[in-house]
Amino acid sequence: PRFGPMSVTTKRFLLVLLHVILALGMRRFELLSTAHALMVFVLGFYTALTAKDLKKVIPYVAYIAGAEVLWRMTDAGVFWEFGKYATIAILGIALLRTAKIKKAGLPIIFFLVLIPSVLLTVDFFGITERARELISFNLSGPLAVSLCLLYFSQIKMNLDEIKNWVWPTVYPILGILTLAVYSTFTATEIYFGSESLFITSGGYGPNQVSAALSLGALLLMMLVISVSDKKGRIWTLALAIALVIQSFLTFSRGGIYNFGVALAAFVLHLLAKPEKFSRTMIILVLVGGILVGFFFPQLEEFTGGMFSQRFLDTDLASRGELMQADLQLFLDNPIFGVGPGIAYYIRPGLRSLAAHTEYTRLLAEHGAGGAIALLILIFVLVRAYFKAPDAVTRAWVVGLAAWPMVEMSHAAMRIVSIAFMLGIATVSWQEDQLVEPEKVSANRYVNRR
Repeated sequence: PRFGPMSVTTKRFLLVLLHVILALGMRRFELLSTAHALMVFVLGFYTALTAKDLKKVIPYVAYIAGAEVLWRMTDAGVFWEFGKYATIAILGIALLRTAKIKKAGLPIIFFLVLIPSVLLTVDFFGITERARELISFNLSGPLAVSLCLLYFSQIKMNLDEIKNWVWPTVYPILGILTLAVYSTFTATEIYFGSESLFITSGGYGPNQVSAALSLGALLLMMLVISVSDKKGRIWTLALAIALVIQSFLTFSRGGIYNFGVALAAFVLHLLAKPEKFSRTMIILVLVGGILVGFFFPQLEEFTGGMFSQRFLDTDLASRGELMQADLQLFLDNPIFGVGPGIAYYIRPGLRSLAAHTEYTRLLAEHGAGGAIALLILIFVLVRAYFKAPDAVTRAWVVGLAAWPMVEMSHAAMRIVSIAFMLGIATVSWQEDQLVEPEKVSANRYVNRR
């Protein structure tokens, strides 16, 4: 209200511009990146300690989900798993302050069944720093998933409130886009081959950068299609297209797979809502026409013909062999598995290779506990789907859940956005819709006058 008649679209544009400038500053000054990470955590933690409404914490964990890769690529002076543990701490404190926690059983069991195999890691390495690192690295993701499932199961949300967490997730991802675009256009030479590219990924891991960009694109596309926000629809769509194009340019196929599968699942569920589906088709035809008719030919020329070759290639590289090896470890050790992080050292013929598929990693390293955890996760998501009150909310559940499920199939659980997306997919949906925020702001301003 203090901003007077400034529209929500204008505020969002200014926040996007701020994150473009911020990302460039973080790239140049590591101290700024560190201060940014710590400030976000402190503000989130303080909100968790003081806010009475659980929803007040969501924008902070959403922002962390979007900013984690940005902090890593700008060398923020925080530990590698900072995003996951920051999320765990914020949600944990907020839950402890809740007078009554409901539906806690399955999310807690999801994590508890993974703990027994920790003893095998300690037995392998002893009580050493290496054992601690492996346990922390491999269990921080499942712990974050457990907390997110528990936290969001306590929350009721309606469709209009989506914007309150989608945009906080997207802002830092646009910072990632800024660095990737800057790196691409300032490069003196780029060699496009059959591998993913660091230089078009802002100098950081293409897999994680591509995933983050695809997440931002997916959320913006889902927002444009299903939420009435006509004033900002065009530029929101333009941002989504920019994120998709740069995700393609990383030459990392994972992010594009995440985006394509999740968006397709989302759109197909709108078939039951004709008025939404018709608008969806118009938007998709528009976006598809722009990409296929203009940008894809440009990308093909820019990459010397390697663009189509790279994304038509369905070779799984070493992932298929890793999955088979992990399944064999599970069959050989079906009760407790081999211990978190130990598969890296003992896979026959594939030692010193980190897991890329979370599903087979859980089975290999946690045995029956990993199988139970997977079944619980599937059950919770299916239950959330059937509890959604209409076609649009079911479409959101499917879209939100599909992105992390695909990401875990090829990149394990390296980023906290997986846990966040799985959690937000399990919120309880309200059927009543709020008045558009722009209208509310305008009415309040008129009343004050």
